[in-house]
Amino acid sequence: MNESLNEEKSRLLWKKILAEAENMPTLPDIVNKVLEQIENPNSNPDIFKEIISQDPMLTAKVLKMSNSAYYGFSREIVTLSEAIIILGLDTLKSLVIAASAFKSLNQQYDGYGLSKGDLWKHSLATAVSATLITKIHNYQDTEKFFVAGLLHDIGKIVLSKTLEKYNKSIATLVKMREISFDIAEREVLGFNHCDVGAELARYWKLPELFVDVSKHHHTPDEAFPENGLYVKVIHIADMIAYDAKLGLGVDGSFYKRDRKIFQEFKIDRKTTQEIIPKVRTSIREFEKALI
Repeated sequence: MNESLNEEKSRLLWKKILAEAENMPTLPDIVNKVLEQIENPNSNPDIFKEIISQDPMLTAKVLKMSNSAYYGFSREIVTLSEAIIILGLDTLKSLVIAASAFKSLNQQYDGYGLSKGDLWKHSLATAVSATLITKIHNYQDTEKFFVAGLLHDIGKIVLSKTLEKYNKSIATLVKMREISFDIAEREVLGFNHCDVGAELARYWKLPELFVDVSKHHHTPDEAFPENGLYVKVIHIADMIAYDAKLGLGVDGSFYKRDRKIFQEFKIDRKTTQEIIPKVRTSIREFEKALI
């Protein structure tokens, strides 16, 4: 049977969830500095080099990823200056965010049936899929799409523990009414991982773009118009990551894709099947560098 919370219990649970979000470690200071530079049109290589070089471990990870087969350069990159020149500033920003987010995403989240590393794989698959879509359409600001994909499911980090108690009720509702998992979450709890993710993004003081992606990646038509392109691309990329069965969890088979958006961006089954092997390869290369 469906055990939906009444309004009062939902309100109290929401307050508890928000308190848990506020008690979570904030993003590393260096990530916030990089995110500021993503929003800064005057960002330059010297500023970025100075930010990364403050963290020797992060520098080592970035250089290792720069030398991975994913980028396929013929000679070894040994300094940040070389990495910035060869890879470009936008790619380096994405690598820094990926390396910094790895610890939080590479955990076990039982409420969603995600084993250790599953949320990381799914998040990275979404990020890489998003960048591949941007290349198809020649969009700019690829690092924003990458970061948005990487952080779109952060609500699961906070909500997972609570969901352990309610996921059977949610799963029952999904099957009985043939509705999307995020809709069932909200009907049972009064809110879902998208709502929680948006609040966590605000607590982390992320740019509003990433708040909107967290909130609306399953409901892209509800996003603010200025963020619509990013939210739509992340919606498609998220579904492609699930098609690739990367970080499927208990919920991954129960999300509804917006077919109009897939048609709008000309992402058909053939294109999806071309993207998936590239995504799998990139995940292997990132993990070699980070684990």
